[in-house]
Amino acid sequence: MEDGRQPRRQGTVVRALLGTSATFALLIGAFSAYGMVKYVGARGVGVSRDPFEDAQSAAVGPCAKNVCNYLLLGSDSRKGLTPEEQVQFGTDEHNGGTSRADTIMLVHIDPRQEKAVVLSFPRDLWVQIPGRGWDKINTSFEGGIEGGGPLRVAKTIHKLTGLTVNHFLYVDLRGFQKVVDTLGGVDMCVPFAVQDPLSALDLKAGCQRLDGQQALAYVRTRHLPCDESAPDLHRIARQQQFLRAVINRMLRPQELVRLPGLIDPVLGNLKRDPGLPVADLAYLVGQLRGVSTGAVDFRAVPGVPDLVLPSWSSSEISILRLDPAARSIFGALRDGRPLPATGTELVNTPPSPANIVTAVLDASSGSAAGQVEHVLSISGFDIAPGIVPFRAGDGTPGKETTIVYTSGHEEEAQVVGQFLPGVPLRQVEHGSSWDVAVVVTPGYRPQPLGGGSEQPSCVSPAA
Repeated sequence: MEDGRQPRRQGTVVRALLGTSATFALLIGAFSAYGMVKYVGARGVGVSRDPFEDAQSAAVGPCAKNVCNYLLLGSDSRKGLTPEEQVQFGTDEHNGGTSRADTIMLVHIDPRQEKAVVLSFPRDLWVQIPGRGWDKINTSFEGGIEGGGPLRVAKTIHKLTGLTVNHFLYVDLRGFQKVVDTLGGVDMCVPFAVQDPLSALDLKAGCQRLDGQQALAYVRTRHLPCDESAPDLHRIARQQQFLRAVINRMLRPQELVRLPGLIDPVLGNLKRDPGLPVADLAYLVGQLRGVSTGAVDFRAVPGVPDLVLPSWSSSEISILRLDPAARSIFGALRDGRPLPATGTELVNTPPSPANIVTAVLDASSGSAAGQVEHVLSISGFDIAPGIVPFRAGDGTPGKETTIVYTSGHEEEAQVVGQFLPGVPLRQVEHGSSWDVAVVVTPGYRPQPLGGGSEQPSCVSPAA
């Protein structure tokens, strides 16, 4: 019996720990830790004092039965910026003199589910911080890495979700840029020209290679024309999109052979707890062949916009109250059950490409289907279905390339349409195994993005 179980167990663990592909992308994008802090050089950067060591708390502890939770943090500290950068981004004094976690993500890896779940916590989520009372979740990081911030965030997340945090990783602004540059940049498609002076973002519409500075600006921005209704939630959607695009790239055969040699340069730009098993990460990186992008599930903790008058303020502040539906996510993660649909879409925010599973149906298109899949891949869509031949069960292909969708999935199809300009949308009764797909016909060539428009046509969120 033991001989029969071993191959199954290894395959399951490897697929569940897409945490290496996910973590590899996380090291680049999903940490999305764009905190303005001093670059920490050296390889395999640990911290001078392990914040989790000897902590008498159920909030932290070792992984159990191969189930691990990785806490990913980014701070808004301005330490280490040049005088010119401080003019642009401000100083810690302008920011209140404290460090806050503007990015908090939990990567949950459970071999029973054969998926890595990346759960984002909006920075304005109103939570109970142990020892401090009610406040926005990003304030739980005050004090930073050396001041007990990771442990306090872990305790806050444990109180909120019931999950134990096993490890943490932290990457700063300079580290983020250096990791992206180590990869030679990251290809992304941007459907509209975007500018945001506050994050130094200035990109033209089109598919392009982002360097470290451009990638950093893209995952930081929260002031684009469509962001007004929920700026932090729109930013989370872009962070997940960036992460998915990196994962799609990392899983290409030509990239997989490069990954082992990138581990040291990537980890050299991070801070992590000393107990993180880097050797395991290196081993798993070599085992990723055959794993699909669909083995990473992106969620965000749902919240409801509200105003509150805290005891320490003379005026009301904007917050996000926890949507009770979030409890179903937390319970599923604790119990090892499949996740509900909750958390894939956020209030006042269109779906992130990262959460739109899109099939490419090849209606004898020649090389055109491959071109479409490439655009979707570097745009951060979940392309796990891959390119499949158009079948009778998919309806009638028609004469032109078309984005087709089933009832209830029009909004996702509209998002796909932003990255394939000129392609019409059509609702169909059913798909053989998909909800959104692109039917690619002979002669199709993707049109340039932007179409001369400098402003996006914002996708209206579903009612």
